[in-house]
Amino acid sequence: MEAIGSSPNQQAQPVSMMFAGMIQHQNNARLQNELLIEAVRVRRYAHQVSRLSGMYFFTDLAEARAAEAWGGHFRAENLAELAVRPLGHTTRVDSNWITYAPRDSTGRLDKQDLSWIDRYWGGEWYRERPVWETIVHGRATVLGIRLRQRGYLIIVKQFPAALDMLEVARLAAEVDADLGQATAFIRRTTVDRYRLDYFLDMREAEDPQILERLATYRGPRNFRD
Repeated sequence: MEAIGSSPNQQAQPVSMMFAGMIQHQNNARLQNELLIEAVRVRRYAHQVSRLSGMYFFTDLAEARAAEAWGGHFRAENLAELAVRPLGHTTRVDSNWITYAPRDSTGRLDKQDLSWIDRYWGGEWYRERPVWETIVHGRATVLGIRLRQRGYLIIVKQFPAALDMLEVARLAAEVDADLGQATAFIRRTTVDRYRLDYFLDMREAEDPQILERLATYRGPRNFRD
């Protein structure tokens, strides 16, 4: 991970942590599926927020519970209430189109009929019980402390040297700043190769207004670490 004082290489594009995780874990089947879905969005639904760069939310608890059937990290203990502040247009689509999309034995989408992708991006229901997911660009704050504490303990165990930066980023979020946020960027290095990097946003590290807001913040601080 690198710290940046300005934008990374201009050819680099920010991607969602979901997409970065697919690349990092070399989940090739899912990666190929997402690229097919994205290609349709780019061609015919450019106004919709990309699955590759946006954040995903459920606006209804029942829909979030329904997503537990997907397995993986969609578990009850990972559910959290969030305060979301979108920037610009938001996309609301029925995730069931992807859940029940025909796949081959390797988990890749059946390319014989991808017409359902248009219906997904068009916001249509999949049958009678949609599971709506909202995709946005913007900022989200985890409410409550249960999930925050779990994240903190993971960092204590795996990245203890990063605790000071974690506290800076946490306090920055409390004063409506982006200082210390981690973002994944992907860029093409050759015709057929890409590089994934994680950057810490340090552009506000010398902003006097941000520093003043941090200095006058009266909420709890982690002095122990």
